[in-house]
Amino acid sequence: MAKMISYDKENDILVIHKGYTSDEQFKGNIDVGDLVLDVSTSGKIRGLELFNASQFLKPFMKGEIVSGIEDASFNVVKKPNGIIISLVMKYSDKEIPATIAVPLEEPMLS
Repeated sequence: MAKMISYDKENDILVIHKGYTSDEQFKGNIDVGDLVLDVSTSGKIRGLELFNASQFLKPFMKGEIVSGIEDASFNVVKKPNGIIISLVMKYSDKEIPATIAVPLEEPMLS
Protein backbone atom coordinates (compact mmCIF):
# COMPACT_ATOMS: atom_id res chain seq x y z
CA MET A 1 0.00 0.00 0.00
CA ALA A 2 1.33 3.42 -0.96
CA LYS A 3 0.86 6.68 0.93
CA MET A 4 -2.76 7.81 0.92
CA ILE A 5 -4.50 11.00 1.98
CA SER A 6 -8.24 11.41 1.60
CA TYR A 7 -11.05 13.44 3.04
CA ASP A 8 -14.67 12.34 2.92
CA LYS A 9 -16.54 15.64 3.20
CA GLU A 10 -19.98 14.03 3.52
CA ASN A 11 -18.92 11.95 6.54
CA ASP A 12 -16.19 14.37 7.73
CA ILE A 13 -13.47 11.69 7.86
CA LEU A 14 -9.79 12.45 7.22
CA VAL A 15 -7.57 9.46 6.40
CA ILE A 16 -3.80 9.65 6.29
CA HIS A 17 -1.86 6.45 5.69
CA LYS A 18 1.88 6.12 5.21
CA GLY A 19 1.65 2.70 3.60
CA TYR A 20 3.52 -0.41 4.70
CA THR A 21 7.12 -1.35 4.06
CA SER A 22 7.85 -4.63 2.26
CA ASP A 23 8.49 -6.42 5.56
CA GLU A 24 5.30 -5.40 7.38
CA GLN A 25 1.54 -5.55 7.03
CA PHE A 26 -1.60 -4.55 8.89
CA LYS A 27 -1.87 -6.04 12.39
CA GLY A 28 -4.74 -4.19 14.08
CA ASN A 29 -6.40 -0.95 15.09
CA ILE A 30 -6.40 1.20 18.17
CA ASP A 31 -9.72 3.03 18.56
CA VAL A 32 -9.68 6.13 20.75
CA GLY A 33 -12.85 8.18 20.43
CA ASP A 34 -12.90 9.83 17.01
CA LEU A 35 -9.43 8.53 16.16
CA VAL A 36 -8.54 5.13 14.71
CA LEU A 37 -4.86 4.22 14.39
CA ASP A 38 -3.62 1.44 12.08
CA VAL A 39 -0.78 -0.56 13.61
CA SER A 40 1.60 -2.71 11.54
CA THR A 41 3.16 -6.06 12.36
CA SER A 42 6.34 -4.15 13.26
CA GLY A 43 4.41 -2.17 15.92
CA LYS A 44 4.47 1.11 14.01
CA ILE A 45 1.47 3.36 13.54
CA ARG A 46 1.16 3.57 9.79
CA GLY A 47 -2.23 5.21 9.39
CA LEU A 48 -4.85 7.31 11.08
CA GLU A 49 -8.53 7.91 10.50
CA LEU A 50 -10.02 10.98 12.09
CA PHE A 51 -13.81 11.06 12.40
CA ASN A 52 -15.49 14.47 12.82
CA ALA A 53 -12.25 15.86 11.41
CA SER A 54 -13.42 19.45 10.90
CA GLN A 55 -14.52 19.75 14.54
CA PHE A 56 -11.48 17.89 15.86
CA LEU A 57 -9.02 20.04 13.89
CA LYS A 58 -10.89 23.35 14.20
CA PRO A 59 -8.51 24.81 16.83
CA PHE A 60 -5.59 24.34 14.42
CA MET A 61 -7.18 25.22 11.08
CA LYS A 62 -7.48 29.03 11.43
CA GLY A 63 -10.25 29.31 8.85
CA GLU A 64 -8.92 26.65 6.48
CA ILE A 65 -11.19 23.79 5.54
CA VAL A 66 -10.16 20.17 5.83
CA SER A 67 -11.20 19.42 2.24
CA GLY A 68 -8.46 21.77 0.99
CA ILE A 69 -5.59 19.61 2.25
CA GLU A 70 -3.21 18.72 -0.58
CA ASP A 71 -0.79 16.61 1.45
CA ALA A 72 -0.25 15.59 5.04
CA SER A 73 2.23 13.74 7.17
CA PHE A 74 2.48 12.61 10.76
CA ASN A 75 5.01 11.34 13.27
CA VAL A 76 4.28 9.34 16.38
CA VAL A 77 6.04 9.29 19.73
CA LYS A 78 5.11 6.38 22.00
CA LYS A 79 4.84 7.04 25.72
CA PRO A 80 4.09 4.52 28.51
CA ASN A 81 0.42 5.56 28.81
CA GLY A 82 -0.23 7.06 25.40
CA ILE A 83 1.06 8.44 22.17
CA ILE A 84 1.66 11.90 20.76
CA ILE A 85 0.90 12.51 17.10
CA SER A 86 2.51 15.45 15.33
CA LEU A 87 0.40 16.10 12.25
CA VAL A 88 1.25 18.56 9.46
CA MET A 89 -1.46 19.40 6.94
CA LYS A 90 -0.15 20.96 3.74
CA TYR A 91 -1.98 23.42 1.53
CA SER A 92 -0.71 25.02 -1.67
CA ASP A 93 0.65 28.06 0.18
CA LYS A 94 1.12 26.95 3.80
CA GLU A 95 1.52 24.17 6.32
CA ILE A 96 -0.63 23.81 9.42
CA PRO A 97 0.78 21.81 12.35
CA ALA A 98 -1.36 20.03 14.92
CA THR A 99 -0.41 17.95 17.94
CA ILE A 100 -2.74 15.23 19.17
CA ALA A 101 -2.19 13.53 22.53
CA VAL A 102 -3.84 10.11 22.75
CA PRO A 103 -4.11 8.49 26.19
CA LEU A 104 -4.15 4.69 26.15
CA GLU A 105 -5.63 2.53 28.88
CA GLU A 106 -3.95 -0.58 27.49
CA PRO A 107 -0.48 -0.96 25.96
CA MET A 108 -0.21 -0.69 22.17
CA LEU A 109 -0.18 -3.76 20.00
CA SER A 110 3.32 -5.10 19.56
